[in-house]
Amino acid sequence: MLYTYQDGTELPIQRDFIQDLKNYVECLEKILPLENQIMELKDLEKDQGALFERKVAILSSFKENLIHSMPSNLDADDASLLAPCVTEILSVCDKFIRKTHEDYESEIFVMKRDSGAQIKSKELEIIKILNPFLISSVYGAKRVYDISYHEVLGGTLYCYSSGLQFNYKLNFSDERLTVQRLLGDFSLPVMATTGLFTKEHKPRVLSLAEFVVLSIQYDDLYNFSLELENKKKIIRIVRKNGNFSIYDEGRDITADTDLAALVEDAALQRIPKNIVEYIRKNVSSFELTEILIDDDDAIANNLIFDCMKIIATQYGSIVAECIRRSPIKSEISIKVQLEDGTRTEKYISKDELYSSLANIGGDGLEIASLIGADAIEEEKPSGNNRYFIV
Repeated sequence: MLYTYQDGTELPIQRDFIQDLKNYVECLEKILPLENQIMELKDLEKDQGALFERKVAILSSFKENLIHSMPSNLDADDASLLAPCVTEILSVCDKFIRKTHEDYESEIFVMKRDSGAQIKSKELEIIKILNPFLISSVYGAKRVYDISYHEVLGGTLYCYSSGLQFNYKLNFSDERLTVQRLLGDFSLPVMATTGLFTKEHKPRVLSLAEFVVLSIQYDDLYNFSLELENKKKIIRIVRKNGNFSIYDEGRDITADTDLAALVEDAALQRIPKNIVEYIRKNVSSFELTEILIDDDDAIANNLIFDCMKIIATQYGSIVAECIRRSPIKSEISIKVQLEDGTRTEKYISKDELYSSLANIGGDGLEIASLIGADAIEEEKPSGNNRYFIV
């Protein structure tokens, strides 16, 4: 399937951009009210806490003023006479302050417990809504995979884009992963000891097919590492900035001329493709676990709207190109070519997009400005069909 602008130029991202745009607006409509409700609950919690502190301060101030208002120029007999009364008054004050403090603390505890449960529920709902969206619809995100085997195969996907980071927990269909399953027939040279009486160290090629994959760290085609293990040894294959290093129990195979000559370069070059292919086909489920902006927790710090603004900026550049490359300036449109050669159009009017965002409120209007849906240019009537088949 091929996605292009109206002038036939390929989109920089080969995805149904119009559908992604609609999905984006749908996410906004759902998550912004939730985030606003969370902020209201937190503000209420803060206000109640401040009210509690103010009331306790008033009572404490009353006691202090009461003490200072007591006569201080009494002779010993008068002071002795009034002492029990003063003590009783202060005791009543202390008792009331203590009781009030306990009541307020109890109220605050119940309020925080209830609001905390509501906040957690709404945060989970936000994560649930964003789970399928972020992993597929944030363009140009750098993806880093960290996969390991500890009784069961699992891992984490780290995604980075313009200060935005979101992480997914990955579950795999395989409980454990062998080299045979990941790379097929794969061998490396190692230094082996031979001879019954005269021990000699000679290079030999060892099949790693039955080795278990302990870990995979994959940044990109030119930067990754594999750690493999059998009952006897651990082998690490590392590629950094395009250069391979292979370690057999710490011994650098690639630094040994005799062993390096036996390394099959074509097999090494296939590794990154095999890793990506395995992940693509064998992730059984993925779960959004964390969203960060500049290392700040976007969920806990109510920065989800800021996350959506970052994505809106990405989408805005494509919207601008869609409009620039189309004769109809009131629409955002693309062309789609199917595998069988069938072609069609997909579009959304700027007016429809603006109305959907404006209905969200002030935040929606800000997004409309970032996406480029807040101004509609005059256009001449056109007889162009919205959809066509070739």
